[in-house]
Amino acid sequence: MRWMALLITLIQFGCANSAAERQLAALEVDTSVLLTAAQASATATDANHANALLAVSAEMRAFVDTIDPDLTPNQRFRRILRTLRMDRFELDYDLNHTTTAAEAFAQRRGNCISFSALMVALAREVGLEAHFNLVEAPLGRSTVKGGNGRTLVQNILHINAEVSFGWTTRVIEFNFGSHTRFPQRRLSDATVETFYLNNRALELSRELAMEQAFALLYEALIIAPNSSLLWNSLGYLYRLTGELELAEMSYTQALNLESGNTAAKHNLRRIYELKDLRALTREGNTEVSSRQGS
Repeated sequence: MRWMALLITLIQFGCANSAAERQLAALEVDTSVLLTAAQASATATDANHANALLAVSAEMRAFVDTIDPDLTPNQRFRRILRTLRMDRFELDYDLNHTTTAAEAFAQRRGNCISFSALMVALAREVGLEAHFNLVEAPLGRSTVKGGNGRTLVQNILHINAEVSFGWTTRVIEFNFGSHTRFPQRRLSDATVETFYLNNRALELSRELAMEQAFALLYEALIIAPNSSLLWNSLGYLYRLTGELELAEMSYTQALNLESGNTAAKHNLRRIYELKDLRALTREGNTEVSSRQGS
């Protein structure tokens, strides 16, 4: 089974490479103000991602138009699936490349978010009801190199699409794979949109495109300000840029929202360790200076 990565930072190694510290008023107030600042900054994003995940491209619409419009929606979608299979359509599986439905159709590359978004978008285009499912399977793990060479451990979750044919529904797995045996829980479009934005933000962070990464994650937080997952990811971005105070606030907010978030617990402990190291370094430098002046 091909799974997508919902990128959740668990372990980060290496020393912080401090960047220019962002001077946000949130340093002296509670974390709700941090989100207010984030909302203002979200306008920096170079694209409007509202509903972007499921947007139907001209290429997708042209493909759908080749399917006999006189058929019923059920028949048209079944014909779409059959045509895609006959054309050997499948995505080149890339755990760390999360795409929209349109990008998946054009690039034939992506993960389970990408493929599921494509199936949901095509089904709705012909008039069928469709939604996303979270498959409640045991978490997998994957390790990649994050920004500045740090190690990023990812929890791997699985999402699929489910299409309604009236009296029956059909679950569609990645690249039309076999049905999973695990329980599934329906997800809203908005929730999956935040997953997409979360993934893209952390994927961009590995390319050190930090301004874009922050903008996408801020956008996700506007949609879901009470998401422990998103606050944990925001802490990771601040951690990458050396902004330990903001990272601490973000991880703390993640734990306020979900006390059992083990990723945020681990990351917050790491922040305390790094802050202690910074304090020791400052003390060491002060001690040396006093000796030089004696």
